[in-house]
Amino acid sequence: MPEFALLFRSTRTLDAEILLRRNDAARQWALGLRTGGMLRTASPLDDHGVTVSQQHVSSVIQERVVLSVLTVEASDLDTVISLVQGHPGLAFGTEIEIRPIKPVVTPP
Repeated sequence: MPEFALLFRSTRTLDAEILLRRNDAARQWALGLRTGGMLRTASPLDDHGVTVSQQHVSSVIQERVVLSVLTVEASDLDTVISLVQGHPGLAFGTEIEIRPIKPVVTPP
C-alpha cells in the first residue's frame, strides 16, 4: 500500500495554554491513526536546526519550520486528504503538506 509523508507547520504563534491544547488534540489524532493501522512513524522535530547548502550553513527559517513528520499508509492521495482535513490542528493554524513517498528499489 502507498505511503505518504505529512509535514506539519504552524502558521501563527500560539500562547502556551493553546499550544498545549493543540498538541494534545494532535497527539490523540495520531494515536487514532496508530489504532487504525495507518500510522507508520511519527517524528516531532525540534524548532531549531540548520539548512546546509554548498555555500553556507544557516539557521532554519522559523516562519516555515517543519514541526513534525508523520508517515501514513493509505490506498491513495484522496484518502489521505480526507484524513488530514479532520486534523484538529487546522483550527489552530497548522498547515499540513502531504507528499507521496517514492518506493525505493534495492538492487538484488
